[in-house]
Amino acid sequence: MIMKNIKIGKVTLLAFIAATFSFASCSEWTDMESIEVVQPNIQNQNPELYAKYLGQLRDYKQTNHKMVYAWFDNSVKVPYNRSQHITEIPDSVDVVALMYPDNLVDRELKEIASVKENKGTKVIFTIDFDAIKLTYDTRLADQLAQIKGGKVIDPSKVMPDFVTFMVDSLGHSLSLVDKYNYDGVSVSYMGKSMIHLTEEESKDYVETQNVFMGMMKSWVERHSNMIFVFEGKPQNILDKSILSSCKNILLPAFTAKNVYDLDYNIALAMVEGVPTDRFGVKVSTTSLDEADKKTGFFSDGSLALPVASQWVTSSHNKFTVNGFGIFNINNDYYNLSLVYKNSRNAITTLNPSIK
Repeated sequence: MIMKNIKIGKVTLLAFIAATFSFASCSEWTDMESIEVVQPNIQNQNPELYAKYLGQLRDYKQTNHKMVYAWFDNSVKVPYNRSQHITEIPDSVDVVALMYPDNLVDRELKEIASVKENKGTKVIFTIDFDAIKLTYDTRLADQLAQIKGGKVIDPSKVMPDFVTFMVDSLGHSLSLVDKYNYDGVSVSYMGKSMIHLTEEESKDYVETQNVFMGMMKSWVERHSNMIFVFEGKPQNILDKSILSSCKNILLPAFTAKNVYDLDYNIALAMVEGVPTDRFGVKVSTTSLDEADKKTGFFSDGSLALPVASQWVTSSHNKFTVNGFGIFNINNDYYNLSLVYKNSRNAITTLNPSIK
């Protein structure tokens, strides 16, 4: 049984452990044979206790606490290990963001329904402006290369201008909310300073952002009951009124050298119109490639997850940090002593009442 290291209210997992040991003591070794291994779990052994635990977990998620977001790689449709199951994510994660929000299979839909109903977990996905732009530029370059090579392109398949492509992409993404019953969306937008842009570049930049953010603002206003999160650089948004509807403003820290960079990024974001009561930081887990010593680390070699979570709980002047994002949480599943060890420890640091 994979123990979930959580204490909520009067329900503790000591009862879970006792139930597991009780189950194990009844087992006896026999000759080796091919059998189906059934893992003991409290859900089956003590449904009443587990139901009480889930009820208190759902109640906890309605309280005022630091929100925990987890980006989950759901690209594998036929899972071959437990890290690929949404239901295995730590119970106290508030919001799960699927990295591949479309083409969900029946198993995924059932797991989503399970964590939402039983654990009170919200499920969203990110709409990334830069990803839309990269897709457009890649397709346009490929098509231009084909034309240059002498290939005749079907007029119906000629790439449109970027704004048209963006509107279609954004419309499709937003349609997924209803299609798969998501609880909301996160919007990623980095943007840039307009100081050094030419007049023509500024015109294009303003037009593109106004269309993108205008569509998002309209959607948010029509879906006030849903979660809306912003990721990126809020200081680069022209109409910052949309930020007043954000649950959290998460600043990516994938390239941060240390915690001082986290303070610096927020200092840059604290311009007129940006709410200062809902900041958060988004860090990555480490790579499964042991040779990669950059992903999930600060430049001094420290793990980003524990260090950033401690920074979130420290005292901050003039702004509040109440959100924490864990990118690619799947990679943190693998640990000999405890699955999702670093993520669980970070959650405990963020919300000490959970033990």
